[in-house]
Amino acid sequence: MLTTPNILNLNSRLRFLWFGFWNLFGPLPVKNRSLYATGGHINPVSYFHLAHSLLDAGFTDVTLTVDKYQRSAIPKLILLYLPVKLLGALAWRTEVKKFRTIDENNAALVRAMNSVPMLLGRTIVVAAHKPA
Repeated sequence: MLTTPNILNLNSRLRFLWFGFWNLFGPLPVKNRSLYATGGHINPVSYFHLAHSLLDAGFTDVTLTVDKYQRSAIPKLILLYLPVKLLGALAWRTEVKKFRTIDENNAALVRAMNSVPMLLGRTIVVAAHKPA
């Protein structure tokens, strides 16, 4: 079981669009180690890359859940749900037909990227099973 801040919730996606940094992964000060510790959040990782790595390492039954929904993201979801779904479908089609990057092995992982839990979740929880 792995947990990590969800960099793909709507609040974090919009912060990245406006500011260039995901939530909880802001700019780090240079040459002033007293202001941050490397034990904190230093490397944003998306669900796709976590699940992909687990599957490549031989894990099975990879599942995604979130700890809780961010209430502040719900109005944004209401406003942006249709554009996200429409533009996501257009991007999906391009990836399938032109770039050929989506297939039956990764389609569920890609589909999860714009799911409601991903768009509203605060922390992602990824569970997997390692066969003996």
